[in-house]
Amino acid sequence: MAIVLITGASGFVAKYLISEVLNDDVNNYVIGVDIANPASIPALWRDRVEFRKINLLEDESVKRLVKETSPEKIFHLASFSSVAKSWESPAFSFNNNLNIFLNILEAVREKKTKTRILSVGSSEEYGDKSFKDIPFTEDSEVKPTSPYGVARVSQEMLSRVYVFGYGLDIVLTRSFNHIGPFQREQFVIPGFIKQFVESERNSKKEFVLKSGNVEVVRDFSDVRDVVKAYSLLMQKGISGQIYNVCSGKGESLVQIIGIIEKYMNMKAILRKDPELFRPMENHVIIGDNSKIKKQCGWDREYTIEQTIADTVDYWREKLRSENNT
Repeated sequence: MAIVLITGASGFVAKYLISEVLNDDVNNYVIGVDIANPASIPALWRDRVEFRKINLLEDESVKRLVKETSPEKIFHLASFSSVAKSWESPAFSFNNNLNIFLNILEAVREKKTKTRILSVGSSEEYGDKSFKDIPFTEDSEVKPTSPYGVARVSQEMLSRVYVFGYGLDIVLTRSFNHIGPFQREQFVIPGFIKQFVESERNSKKEFVLKSGNVEVVRDFSDVRDVVKAYSLLMQKGISGQIYNVCSGKGESLVQIIGIIEKYMNMKAILRKDPELFRPMENHVIIGDNSKIKKQCGWDREYTIEQTIADTVDYWREKLRSENNT
């Protein structure tokens, strides 16, 4: 039996990653860790998955966990991942991104166990660049423009210290925006889609959509493609190396809204809400995914249109269920 530890196990990405890990190898046994209880554990998983409620900021708890389980792999998903919220609480964002990761590294270092770790970073590390710098490669300069981005760069630098200084086995990502069913409405795309579906339920073909800056361009990937990338990186990625996880294509939020309008046969009238604007904004973020394609054989399977359609259908069912309870 191979123990696979997944932090942030109650979150959006982990829901998909657990399935990916279990399907990869019948010998994999997942221990999910989070500060919050998961919504549920599907019956299909129950003999191969267990959940432990642990605060990763408590270093002794993390050390006990690693000592007891001796995981072969750790997928570190736990994070305070909202850029907008990091502006409101920069210290909280930094502590909950960097310090929990440091506790994991220290636990593995002290245990002297052969554990491969996936350090999940962010495209926010690149910062706001000019069009001539697009697309970002792993060699592009990092120049973060948010507290969240700074925390992610710090995590990356810490990873490299532990790889080349202490000999830990860590593969690093810079993960670009990923979306899909089950993502919370605090994030921009599900937030838009929820507004569309609520208006649809009220029989409105045209409605006012609250938004921030919809001119920004982002590189969106389906979460199901992202977890496939994470699995392949743990199998084939080179320790100490950084890999962009991205589609290689950019869409503005205006274009995304257009895709939703077309799928739902609705019209959104944009109303910009000053509270949804950030103090600093990265205007264009598009990545180069050639490295992960070449070294790991990864490629995206889902188009942005399919991801949007699946997410709309998820919110339709979610709001229907909530309305019937």
